[in-house]
Amino acid sequence: MRMKYVSFALGMLVSVCVIAHAGETTLTVGKPNTDCPNAEYTTIAAAVIAAAPGDIIEICPALYPEQLVISKPLTLRGVRDNVAGNEVNRVLLQPSLQEIQDLPVEAVITVMNTWGVSIENLAIDASRNSVQGCTPQLADIHFHNASGRVADDALFGAQLANPQNCVEILPGNGFGVLVDSDKPGPFYVAVENNSIHDFTKDGVQAINAGVTAKVEGNRIAGVGPSIAFQFGVFIANGAVGLINGNIITEGPCGSLSPANCLNARSEGVTLKSFGDGTVVSHNVITHAQSGIFINGGNDARISDNFISDIDSLDGIDIQGTASGFFTNSRIDNNTIFNVTPLANEGCGVFEYSGTGIAGNTISRTTVNDAYCGVGFVTADHSETGDYHNTLFTGVNTDTFSYPPPTEP
Repeated sequence: MRMKYVSFALGMLVSVCVIAHAGETTLTVGKPNTDCPNAEYTTIAAAVIAAAPGDIIEICPALYPEQLVISKPLTLRGVRDNVAGNEVNRVLLQPSLQEIQDLPVEAVITVMNTWGVSIENLAIDASRNSVQGCTPQLADIHFHNASGRVADDALFGAQLANPQNCVEILPGNGFGVLVDSDKPGPFYVAVENNSIHDFTKDGVQAINAGVTAKVEGNRIAGVGPSIAFQFGVFIANGAVGLINGNIITEGPCGSLSPANCLNARSEGVTLKSFGDGTVVSHNVITHAQSGIFINGGNDARISDNFISDIDSLDGIDIQGTASGFFTNSRIDNNTIFNVTPLANEGCGVFEYSGTGIAGNTISRTTVNDAYCGVGFVTADHSETGDYHNTLFTGVNTDTFSYPPPTEP
């Protein structure tokens, strides 16, 4: 049953409106009988209601079973306590999630229709949910028509009770951070230096035109291929991604057959009909079925990434089918190791012809231990790379068979 109410009790669901206010005040939240000097509130939601736009809410270490909806500029910040000489620095939000206010997403924290919201140094657990299928959607943090920052947090538990009930690629279900919009924007969300793990679908998903997501310095760990596609970072439908300096790990095929693994694969970074100016650089991506999968877009820079241990497709896969084109982009100075040599495809970079690809440059690619260095077609320009332990350095067609019956 959908619920529409505001409560001041533990586990409360709170919706607030933007009002005019001058100045900045710090409010302190602490649980009874804990070492939290000067705590004014025992629940985060009570502090959110009391706060004026621009205020800072400092939250002392404890377990808070609260589900929050925020619609005014605020900073929520976990702080340290010193208990019996030991420093404690973990603020855990772990509510029993419910559908509220007719929102399409069950999230521990929902930020909507506002700007300037910062969520810092919190542990956020969405595991206490009853989501069965593709709706409602499930997330640790959801930014909707909103801008702000998610920094130094631990985000986990966004897993469906029955993931087999939602196998769709887009949008899917079960997100660490979900950023979306149904208004023109612009909306800008920075996701920085977080630990994001144990999600069903995507560590970070940014979707729709007008959205820009800066995803930087995070450690993102998925569970690998199981029921449906899983992505460490997914940028789609006109959103712009600035994806820099992350460490992303998914999982190997394991006992799955090659066909089943391909159909349920995990990908490190996936760009699907993305916005112009998207950048993917200086990331470390390991143990996935495709390191970076580009599916339609224009004017991207994919550079200086380290990709290894790919056991189904390729280090970088590029095609134009989502938007009908992939154009005017540069794939430069990427290093790719151990890409399924002599099994399935297994190239460092592979381009799918006949999908609207044109005007891109693939350059300075280093590949060690793969079927081929670069599998490309004449629609793009491939400059000389550095290839070791590959059966072929470059193959100028995507119709050759894998693998040859014997080593040459």
